Amino acid sequence: MKNKVLLVKYFEDLNIRPFPPKAEKMLQIYPSLGLGYLASYLREKGVPVEILDIYAMNLSPEAAKEEMRKSMATVVGITTTTIGWLGAVECARLAREALPAALIVVGGPHLSLYPKECLSFPEIDMGVLGDGEETLMEIITRLEEEWPLAKIKGTVYRDENGNPVVAERRPFIEDLDSLPFPAVDLFPMERYQCLTIEKPFFTMTTTRGCPYKCAFCTQVHCGNKARFRSAESLAEEVEMYIKKYGAREIIMFDETFTLKKSRVLEFCRIIKERGLKFRFNIRTRVDLIDEEILEALKEAGCYGLHMGIESGSEEILRIMQKGITLKQVKKAFETARGLGFMTRGYFMLAYLDENDETYNKTLRLARELPLDWASFSITTPLPGTALYSQAMERGIIKEDFWREYTMGKIAPDRPFPHILPEGKSEEDLSQMLSKAYFSFYLRPGYMLDRLLRVRSFNQLKDLWNGLKIMLMLKD
Repeated sequence: MKNKVLLVKYFEDLNIRPFPPKAEKMLQIYPSLGLGYLASYLREKGVPVEILDIYAMNLSPEAAKEEMRKSMATVVGITTTTIGWLGAVECARLAREALPAALIVVGGPHLSLYPKECLSFPEIDMGVLGDGEETLMEIITRLEEEWPLAKIKGTVYRDENGNPVVAERRPFIEDLDSLPFPAVDLFPMERYQCLTIEKPFFTMTTTRGCPYKCAFCTQVHCGNKARFRSAESLAEEVEMYIKKYGAREIIMFDETFTLKKSRVLEFCRIIKERGLKFRFNIRTRVDLIDEEILEALKEAGCYGLHMGIESGSEEILRIMQKGITLKQVKKAFETARGLGFMTRGYFMLAYLDENDETYNKTLRLARELPLDWASFSITTPLPGTALYSQAMERGIIKEDFWREYTMGKIAPDRPFPHILPEGKSEEDLSQMLSKAYFSFYLRPGYMLDRLLRVRSFNQLKDLWNGLKIMLMLKD
């Protein structure tokens, strides 16, 4: 093949996040598994491919352009999320300057939400919707054979008059085991880090999609069902990271790792049979764990559970369509703590119908639960979610903010939309966030407990970095 592909990750706008950019980088920098899967799929088909992680390498615009030029790529693929959309547009401009003749393709969940609007910028030639592996391969094949790029399933493209057209959607890839493992050798792995995680570490995804319908979640673009990799496939990828790259820890990035209990138990059994020694942590729901599954995970090397709690108010949980109760929350975390798991809970502040009472219930619940870590965020209604529709119906959001944002009609320094509780301002939201963190982490009992549980220099360093992040929030 004469075409070469450069896959790029750019900086994201961080104003949706609870931490300032400096603190965010102290907390976590992860490789883009989406790009890793695209790269391995293309490479298996004989396509020359490189990955350029501009964010992890912290490159200036000029340095980024120089790296793009050096690649001599004929196709540039840029990954993006909703919050990173304007960064992706800037990246496309840099790519056009560096590689004037290249085909510039953008992919990621935001493309599925506003496909035509994403082509508002002349620098972007095409967009890929949904799973990208087969679609990007077809684009490259047509380039090789000099066929028109119109009507490729799973794309948005421009017709002969320059108008954006959304092609027929491509079916999701059902057999995830058919995909090669991510091309981690193409990432600058030394640039990735995460507070509390041992190095060298790797990240994995074991499912695509989600059957739940939480009102605030953007998983809608993946369909309302989950697709699973087999337990055997997971074990093989783990074994590769351990034996080839010396992995000490693996982060399972699925939103809900324990969706299928039988698969989890089978995975744990294979890990034990093969004698694979590593640490890993998972994300799941409080209503999808029990003692049997937790004991199996523990024996396989899992030490950490990340679970969404969201609110200390049953009424707010109902509005969220979360499908859990506070009784389930308490039981799940107490069971996990009893078995020795590290636990992290996630909370959303200033949701629909939030008031001082429900807010204080959330803070109180966070302090009462046996949590090692708590993460709080101000609710942002994201496009495509039921929450966003509800906020517009109530007049909380006066316009289709995300459509205007996608087309570049929103000022870059304008904050993303929030739901202001009655009588509250944006400044009050910031104070609510700070108070949540301080009330959880600056308790004398919590700090003493954390110090008593320090078993290594790295754990002590994590505590120190965590304290510095708290001070950044205070500023």
